[in-house]
Amino acid sequence: MAMNKKRIAVALCVTTVAAGLALALGFSQSPKSDASAAKKPLLVSTTLSQTQDLPIEFSAHGHLVSMNQVDVRAQLTGIILGVHFKEGDDIRAGQLLFTLDAGDATAQLQRAQALAAQVNAQLADARRDFSRATEMAKANFIAPSALDTAASKVDALQAQLQAAQADIGVARVALAHTRILAPISAKAGALSVHAGSLAQSGAAAPLVTLAQLDPIGVEFSLPEQDLGPLLAARAQAPVVVTMSGAAGQLIEGQLSFINHTVNIDTGSINLKAVFANRQQLLWPGAFAPVTVRAGWSRGAVVLPPQALLEGPNGRFVYRVGADSKVSAMPVTLLRLQQEMAVIAGLPSGERVVLEGGNKLRSGMSVQVATAPPAAAASAATAASGSMSKGQRE
Repeated sequence: MAMNKKRIAVALCVTTVAAGLALALGFSQSPKSDASAAKKPLLVSTTLSQTQDLPIEFSAHGHLVSMNQVDVRAQLTGIILGVHFKEGDDIRAGQLLFTLDAGDATAQLQRAQALAAQVNAQLADARRDFSRATEMAKANFIAPSALDTAASKVDALQAQLQAAQADIGVARVALAHTRILAPISAKAGALSVHAGSLAQSGAAAPLVTLAQLDPIGVEFSLPEQDLGPLLAARAQAPVVVTMSGAAGQLIEGQLSFINHTVNIDTGSINLKAVFANRQQLLWPGAFAPVTVRAGWSRGAVVLPPQALLEGPNGRFVYRVGADSKVSAMPVTLLRLQQEMAVIAGLPSGERVVLEGGNKLRSGMSVQVATAPPAAAASAATAASGSMSKGQRE
């Protein structure tokens, strides 16, 4: 029993010493392993910045609008006797749309004409009196004051005749307003009145709204930084704007309007383009994604979009030096186009980190991974397409 207890005590002492040595060796080797891991270069993939001649294109989301829209309203109050078109009809300019009861307007015209005839007769009589008074004044049969009175009567009646003729003009205008004609060629909207309804000159709702569909416009907006290239392109030639039609075909139009003020709240500029719409397949109010072609950008520097990183001070890329160390270079993203990022601030031919830059810091060493060209190109295309879609949204 004594021998067994001694052997157990010795074994425990040996085990304790061995555990202590192992723990000490572990602590002594851990910093070394960490240091070696920290010195190990990170594995990244790289790409070269390139220059390309690219068309300058700006994409935007707009909506279709009528280039000319008229709310047809009654200019006088009266009963509608006839509606001479149907809702949705194509209307010609000058076409008769509504006929109002003309009884009151006709009576007003006749009254004005009768008053003008009465004043005209009085004026003729006054002129004869003035002529006789002139002869008698020459013979000293009447005083000069009598001649002045006759002349004043003629002048007063001439003024009354002019007022009566003006009343005739007003009555004729009122009578003309009983026939409402189309001011433009357009498509008729929904009717708010029918035959027998009372048309009121001060009504809030129009009788009908006419909207011109050919040509048709598209309203959209672009960021204010796109205004410079847009104005430069318009100074050279008409700016082409394209959009997809109802059947998926590409429709080409022209930029017709640039607003004279930048919206200070959104930092954008409002624009309008015009498109031919002979078959009336484009409808006002519909959503319209458009692309504006503003000339060419010669020698544009491009990179795959995934090479761009976002930092506190904006976008940047990691440039790989000859010593395999990276340095951050700030860049400006001009636009995403043809699955490539068009940038400024980086010369062409620079090797930058394509993937793996999220763990990097300036001054760190990297190891460039070797991958099959086909696989690398496929991955770059998929990533750039994903970023381009996110940018458009």
